[in-house]
Amino acid sequence: MAGYLHDFSCIGGDCEDTCCKGWDIRFDKKHYELLHDAVQQEAGSEAETFKHYVKVNEVETRTEQNYALLTLQENGACPFLQTDGWCQLHNKFGVKPLSNICAYFPRVLSRYGNTVEMTGALSCPEMVRQCLFSEKTTELSPFDPNLLPRPDDYPLTRELDPSTGEYYYDQFIPVREVLLNLLKLEGFSLDTRLYFLSSFANRLSTFYHHKADSQHQGQLKKELKRAMRLSKLEKLDEFASGYVAADPVVIIVVQAILQLRVQNYPGESHTLLVQDILQGYEKQLSPMDKNAALDEALPAAEVWALFQKQQAMINKHFGVELDNYLSRYLDNCLHREWFITMPDLFTYIHMLTIRMAILRFLLYSHPRIIALAENQDSARDKNDDLTQLRKEVVKVVYLNSRAIDHNMNFLKVVYDAINEQQMMTFEYALPFIKF
Repeated sequence: MAGYLHDFSCIGGDCEDTCCKGWDIRFDKKHYELLHDAVQQEAGSEAETFKHYVKVNEVETRTEQNYALLTLQENGACPFLQTDGWCQLHNKFGVKPLSNICAYFPRVLSRYGNTVEMTGALSCPEMVRQCLFSEKTTELSPFDPNLLPRPDDYPLTRELDPSTGEYYYDQFIPVREVLLNLLKLEGFSLDTRLYFLSSFANRLSTFYHHKADSQHQGQLKKELKRAMRLSKLEKLDEFASGYVAADPVVIIVVQAILQLRVQNYPGESHTLLVQDILQGYEKQLSPMDKNAALDEALPAAEVWALFQKQQAMINKHFGVELDNYLSRYLDNCLHREWFITMPDLFTYIHMLTIRMAILRFLLYSHPRIIALAENQDSARDKNDDLTQLRKEVVKVVYLNSRAIDHNMNFLKVVYDAINEQQMMTFEYALPFIKF
């Protein structure tokens, strides 16, 4: 399990948000029956609420794992959410009868053969704090079931049997190890390390993918060794460091993705954040560009110039901290998300790079982060400003994780759009990386 998870626990009513609102909560048959029996034995209000809000699925869609659904109130909140931010069921019956998602979120458990891994989902604010800011490592340590809410009853997000003979799956661990080792090369900039990942993935893409077979085993072994060769890495660093984007193509893509979110998810917290950021750009546009901004998209060249200016100013004061946070974010992604769920390694890394570009746009365009950087020349307490910076980073990361990183349907739309525009290629790696 990831080292930072040792210190994680739900903070309930002290959390700035709640995971008990706006999410579908599904029960497997076992935990539905456990909770049903628990509430029926009580004389409290839980039994009536359970009867009204927890519905067994129709026969044609009912399975052991997807047996019942907890419907939400009109305000989108779970009917068992108390005003103090804690769960009425958890308080009264403990964790045993809860649904798997309620008992384990934001923990993510995966099993490869006989090895179980536990990482954290960054759609939880407290998990973001533990992952990005903890002094403890993001590396995996031996899995200890005794640290789980239910040590003898835990769900698996994914499970992989390496004995299936699928070469893509069989080589998952050694390939991921190279990715993680490349990311740890802190003697190189974060941009360069991202380029290492993309270049490595691109070299493997022709012979290591979902339909690959073991005939290329020798070639893969050579690439695994070559990937960490210092002379090769230094050449890649020189090339990546000298790259300068010639046009604002990434701004166009990122803005289009965020506008799609705004259009399809009005009123969500992430949407409000994006609207706040885009309005900040609009206020800075020249009169001519403001007329152009009446269309759906703000003028890319103007936004790109403003973004670069803001990015340089923020990096001057907080660049080291932000690079460290983003490095830990990437490390979490590589551990939590198994790239073998994608058709090939390059597709996964390129989509991850695009997500990083979106996250960077939100961070370096955030009005309160910009204000913190602008005020660094005044007599202010740097520690207070770092505390405020972390507060804003937490909000951006967990909202973006909920809206984009963990929204598979939306990511599929993004993938299809990028693919349709013929941008799912190594040629576009550096523009997104150097954003």
